[in-house]
Amino acid sequence: MDKDRGVITTESLRKQSSFLGLQDLSDDELAGMVQEGDLDGDGALNQMEFCVLMFRLSPDLMRESRFWLEEALEEELKGAGV
Repeated sequence: MDKDRGVITTESLRKQSSFLGLQDLSDDELAGMVQEGDLDGDGALNQMEFCVLMFRLSPDLMRESRFWLEEALEEELKGAGV
């Protein structure tokens, strides 16, 4: 993440590419990753755009999230005596 702007940019991906296992990707491929999730067209991924992209690319995350939500709601209702 670009620490000054608080978003993911192509440059921030490039700087962290080896840590993220992306060292073999070209600059164009890194830019494509950002463009894929950049919903507002500002050339960067904010937190919401990143989350949307991850859920879109990982359908299992959505299924697991639904399970966690249902579990949390059940516990909340039990605690409220409902």
